[in-house]
Formats: sequence, structure tokens, C-alpha cells
Amino acid sequence: MDTFTFELPEDPPPDMVAAAKLGTAVSQLAAALESLHQQHRQLRHLVEQTRRPGTNTASERTMPWPLRWHDLTRDAAAQTWSWLIDWVAWLVDRYQIPEEIPACWPQHPPLVEELTALAAAWHSCYDDNAHPDGPLLWHERLNRARDRLRGWDDYTRCRNGTHTTRPHDLTWPDGWHDTAIDTANNDLAHRPETSTLAVAEQS
Repeated sequence: MDTFTFELPEDPPPDMVAAAKLGTAVSQLAAALESLHQQHRQLRHLVEQTRRPGTNTASERTMPWPLRWHDLTRDAAAQTWSWLIDWVAWLVDRYQIPEEIPACWPQHPPLVEELTALAAAWHSCYDDNAHPDGPLLWHERLNRARDRLRGWDDYTRCRNGTHTTRPHDLTWPDGWHDTAIDTANNDLAHRPETSTLAVAEQS
């Protein structure tokens, strides 16, 4: 979508200038929204393409790697989303825990991270080269993870398919990073440049 600019006559009145600026801003916003919409459609198509037809069980999906969400490219993230969505659907159905994992879990970053870790551990423990007690250890971890998952949901209170954005009642102050750096520098200033043990050995 093309953006539009408004040409003004020489020495226009203030209200005309304001109207022209507003019109330009609205045009730019509309173009940005259209671009975002197209990106969303492309990403959705990419995620759907990564799914193999007829795949609906966790064991039929290969685990992508790496799983660091922060570092994933668009293509890698699409593969990871497709894999994780299928695995979580299997997990909820197999262990009958829809009351513990809300259907809107993809909209909650903490749940995404927790479930990604669980999925990775599940695939690893059932690998051909895994130790025989791997599945048992995974179920023990699942038991602990279920408590954490319920803890996250206590904040979101998502029920019956209704998503509730988790409120951020408390946030760090804007200057927290500078304060942290100052504290770290103050700690470093009081540390010796070399280990006292190393100095003793040299003497």
C-alpha cells in the first residue's frame, strides 16, 4: 500500500497544516498495518507448510534444534511452532490435562518456554540411545512442571478458551540497567586484579 503526502499552498493556515500532518500520519499507519497483516499471513502459511499431512502424534515429529526462542530466525521459529503445537496437543490429550494448560498457551511466553523444555526432554528421553530410566525421570519432571504450569495459570486465569492477558502490576524502574552496571563496577573496583593464590604460587 502506497502512502500519501499532502501538498500545501504557500503560507497555509495552522489548521490546514495540522490536517495535512494528520492525514499523512493516518496514511502511514494504514500502510504499516497492511504490511503487518501481510507478514502475519506469510508466517501463518509458513507454519502450516512445515506440518506433514496426517501428522498428529508427537512421536512422528522430529525435534527442531536449536530451541532458543530468542535466537530463532523466522523459518526456524515456524518449524519450532509447528512441532511444539503438535506436541502440546498430544501431551494435553494423552495426560488429560486441559485444565492445567490453557488453550491460549502460545500467547503466554512463560508457558511457551516451559512446554518447549518439556517437549525437548520428552524427545530426548525416548531417543534410541537414551538411558532406560529416562522416561521415568521425565515423568518425575513432568509432575514438578505441572505445579509450575498451574502457578503460571494462577496469574492468567484463562478458562474455557477465554484468553486473559497477564497483568504487569509491578515493573522495574526505567533506570534499573544503569544502576545494575554501577553496582557491578563498584564490585569490580574492590576486587584484586590477580588471584592472591596465584601471587603466592609465583613467590
